[in-house]
Amino acid sequence: MGEGNLVVFKGTVDGITVLLDNQADFEQVISHFKQKLEESKQFFKGSKISIRFKGRSLSKEQQEELMDLLAHQNILNISFVHQFEGEEAHYDKDWIWIKDQLESKQGSLTHFHYGIVRSGNHIDYKGNVIVLGDVNPGGLITAGGNVIILGSLKGKVHAGLDNSYPHPFIISEVMDPIQIGIGNIIAQAPRGESFGSKDGKDLQIAYLNEEQIYVDVLDAKSLNHMLR
Repeated sequence: MGEGNLVVFKGTVDGITVLLDNQADFEQVISHFKQKLEESKQFFKGSKISIRFKGRSLSKEQQEELMDLLAHQNILNISFVHQFEGEEAHYDKDWIWIKDQLESKQGSLTHFHYGIVRSGNHIDYKGNVIVLGDVNPGGLITAGGNVIILGSLKGKVHAGLDNSYPHPFIISEVMDPIQIGIGNIIAQAPRGESFGSKDGKDLQIAYLNEEQIYVDVLDAKSLNHMLR
């Protein structure tokens, strides 16, 4: 692409596709992306959109830089970020079940939050909530459906407030909340202890079974326990 076309926005039915030049320096591309956002401010104002990046394979660090930029801008109201070009989707049988839940009728109501949920912040949504970042102590999430945190959970989360969700759950990379609630059940970790593992090696899932909240490693065994 030419100097003025390092980043091109193309409209789609539900959002935009961002074409990135695959030859230019990435920091130059980022700079042009920010410029395009500013130029399109009035066009996108108030619109809820999905966004897809194409034209360039990005490293993990470059993807994270783009996601961080999206988390801190206030021009686009982003409902979904599509898989990056060249990135393979890896779903084991446990993630396939989760993916099915999020694509169900109720799952169509999903709110994405990009960045840290800090102390004093409260995310409240009638459907599912997915956080791409940590939930710090003092941060709060309440959701009618399920909650997935791609980071550390150290604040408070309450899922399943809408009883039309048959098997509500909370998933986090690090499960160390001050308090968790699912449906009408609330639990707090014993003093000096945590609900789950803090090492982040395995995803943890909190779920309800016979009016008790369980926290386990996300695997077929925990899913079977939750669903029976």
